[in-house]
Order: sequence, then structure tokens, then C-alpha cells
Amino acid sequence: MRIAYASPLRPQSSGVSDYSEELLPHLARHVEITLVTDHITPANLALASLPKFELRELDARAKDFDAVIYHIGNAPLYVNFYNAALRMPGVIVLHDVVLHHLRAWQTLERGNAAPYFDALRAAYGDAVAEPARANPARINRFEYPLSEELAQRARGVIVHSDYAARFVRNAAPQVPVARVPMGISFGKEIRLSDARAKLNLPRDAFLISAFGEIHPHKRITVALEAFAELFHTHPGARLLLIGSESPNYDVIPLLRALNIEAVVSRVGFVEMQAYQNYIAASDVCLNLRYPTAGETSASLLRLLAAGKTTFVTRTGAYAELPDDVCVKIEPDAHEKNLLVEYLRFFAQNPNVRATLGAKARTYVKQNHTLERAAQGYSEFLRMFAK
Repeated sequence: MRIAYASPLRPQSSGVSDYSEELLPHLARHVEITLVTDHITPANLALASLPKFELRELDARAKDFDAVIYHIGNAPLYVNFYNAALRMPGVIVLHDVVLHHLRAWQTLERGNAAPYFDALRAAYGDAVAEPARANPARINRFEYPLSEELAQRARGVIVHSDYAARFVRNAAPQVPVARVPMGISFGKEIRLSDARAKLNLPRDAFLISAFGEIHPHKRITVALEAFAELFHTHPGARLLLIGSESPNYDVIPLLRALNIEAVVSRVGFVEMQAYQNYIAASDVCLNLRYPTAGETSASLLRLLAAGKTTFVTRTGAYAELPDDVCVKIEPDAHEKNLLVEYLRFFAQNPNVRATLGAKARTYVKQNHTLERAAQGYSEFLRMFAK
């Protein structure tokens, strides 16, 4: 079976680039793959054996394949893949249920507002489109996904959660949907002490790490407020912010206002090897987000696979995780207090951290292997064989 595989790849900076580069060698054991790239030469030499062509050539070449897979997420990086998927329908791997920010970027934010309001009207009616026209800033983009048209035009959709599958089945009842578990690689286990030495981190600190973009919907503000309270009773605690910083969110004034600038490190974006070391060095990891775009987080699975005590927000796909593999926090008025109390508890109970972490590692190894993901793709793609 011949598959055209359209996805970001390194050097394009994206979690989906990492996802595809890990999945592709396993999927290639089941189907014949040709890469479809968007103005890049893949940096990963392990992909050099796979044939490839540019996305702009797909219109002429799509007929040569049983199916085209399009990886779509909620960011400008995916705009050309999104447009191609509308022109030449294929199998969508929907990494985010919400595509509103992508759609707004390609229309409203580039001075072409009419298609944006037309899309809102087509999906949700005048009751949503007209207030948005009057004041686009007032619309909650997470509440109106604007991914319905893509799902409805697709030949099939692959998702990674029941949450996303329910959305697609409601938006496009006639389109086949497969819930395929997200797969991740399992690297060599890194000892906490070795990781801290390599990263020059304090050996005996209670180390909390927040992974992901530094942005309000990653609950950074409430996490910093909770850490500031924790620090009063646990002066050996330290917090690392690991991820790129949003240009629309300046965290420095809050660090200064909370008087924690000296004990919070803004690490920024790091490559995968350093990322794995920061995970290994941590006692507790934060992977909070609200509102959710309906995503499944590979970074979260890496935290769990490393056996780390991990806090998540009880929302969307994250609510589907077993209760005994992570700590779930409601995004409500009690969020900060719960964070403080859980952090204090786990700071004082390393044995409980170890037990929770062991259950998390076992869960990921049993449910989120790359081979299992590749098998799920292959089984679904067979229905499109010519």
C-alpha cells in the first residue's frame, strides 16, 4: 500500500516533527511511504532512505498513492498542509481539535477577514459570526474549533483520544474515524543524580519542572503563584520553566512581584537530549493546560514514561488518563490551593512519588509504544487501499 505522508519534519520546530520522525520507521514496516515536505530538506538522516517530494507537487502526484496522510495542528506551520487537505482530501491526523488560531492566522490576521467570518457563519451561524465581526477579539477561539470543514471533507480521520473522536463523529458522522494511541520512544533511563550533574542543577533541591510553551493557557500564572507559596515552607524548592516563551506573555514581572525570580529558571526551548535530561532531573513535573485545544501531548507521555510524578489539568484528553498514573487538577477556583497542597505532600513523600511514577511508566509502556501506534495506522489505512 502506497502512502504519501505530509507532515512537518525537522528542522521545522514542532512536536509533530518529533512525533513523525519517531513514528515513520515503524510505519514503514507496514506501508510504503513517500514523504511530502513543505519547503524543507529533512534534517534527520534516518529518513534519507524514504523518497520525498514537495507539497506543491502533490496536486499532480496524489493519484499515484492509495491515500495521502496530512498531519494538522493549530499553528501557522500547518497552513499549507491544511489548504492541500481541502483541495485533495485524504486521511487527516488531527493533532488539535481546535484549529481556530490557524484559521484566524491565515485570514483575519493577514488582512483577509471575509473568509474568516464566512467560516464562522458556516460552522456556527450568524449568532456567532456577527458578534465576532463586530469585535473579533471577544470570541473565545477555544470554544469554536473551526475544524469541522476539514473533518467533513476528509476521507478519514485519525485521532489520539476519545475526546477528539467524539468531536469528529459529531462534526462529520459520515467520515471514518480511528482512535490510534500516540506512540513515543523509550530511551535509556537516566539517573536523577546524573541528569542534575550534567545540567549543573542543585543536587538536593526539590525540583519542579513545567514543560511546554510559557503561555497563559499552560497555567503558568497559577503555577508560579502556587510555587511562591510552597517556597515559604520549602526554601529548598526550585522551579524550571522549560519551553519557548510566548511573545504575548511576559513572565518576568510576575516573577518579580512574587519575589521568586532567583529560584525560578527560565530555561527556554531545548533539544530532545537536553529535554530528556531535564525530565530525569525533576522530582515533580507540571503539564497543565486550560483551556484545551483537544490535543494529546507527547511531552506528557514522555514525563510519564520517565516515571515522574506529573500534574495535569482534568480536561479534554487528559481527563482520560487513569487516576493512578498522574495527579489531576481541576481548573477552577481551588486550582492554586490544590497545587500548593499536592506540591507540599509530594515534597515530603518521595516514596509516594516513586510509586506513582512506576505506575505511570508501566502504563505508557503497555499502551503507547510506537509499534502499537504504527499498527493502528496500518489497520485504518487498509480501508483506503485501491
